[in-house]
Amino acid sequence: MSTPSKLHRLCVFMTPADEARFSDAVRTSLPAVRFVDASQQPETPLPTFRSSLSECAGPHVTLVDTSIISESTFHRDYVVRHPSGRGWVYAIVGSGLASLVRSRSEDDSLRNGEVRASVPTEDARTAEYIRELTNLVRAGGTGVFAVDPLTGDTARRAERNFVAWPDAASRFGARAAPSLTNGPTAWFTVDR
Repeated sequence: MSTPSKLHRLCVFMTPADEARFSDAVRTSLPAVRFVDASQQPETPLPTFRSSLSECAGPHVTLVDTSIISESTFHRDYVVRHPSGRGWVYAIVGSGLASLVRSRSEDDSLRNGEVRASVPTEDARTAEYIRELTNLVRAGGTGVFAVDPLTGDTARRAERNFVAWPDAASRFGARAAPSLTNGPTAWFTVDR
């Protein structure tokens, strides 16, 4: 029988400049956290633990709290051979883990990324880590408001699970031409 867990998900708009600020904030507030670049999966069963997002090339990054799970335990328990026999698969959920899907630029707009975690209900240490990480992401960003693509009307309240970091907000969040997006018809602005 599987252990019940709680899913945490926060959509975030970040440019590379915002990612650098985020990495600095993580190093300051959560110094045991390291970044694992999922783009290494085809190459190695021993992914490098990095101290900054700028050292990661891929669109998916796992944030490992090494005070909860060590690098050697991650390599032993959270890296498995890909079913095809080519490459490996790195865990994105589990004790001490959070996942970041990075924002990406598309046609002069910025599509949101996500910080996600699935926390087993009895895992208090991981729950606290995810709470701190989510608070850090929220504190570094600002709320965004949905924009009706047909009328240009802006929602009265900020979206609950979306934030834009400063560079993304200033470059893509203008009310006159909102370019923060969650899909072809889901547009957001930082201005109300």
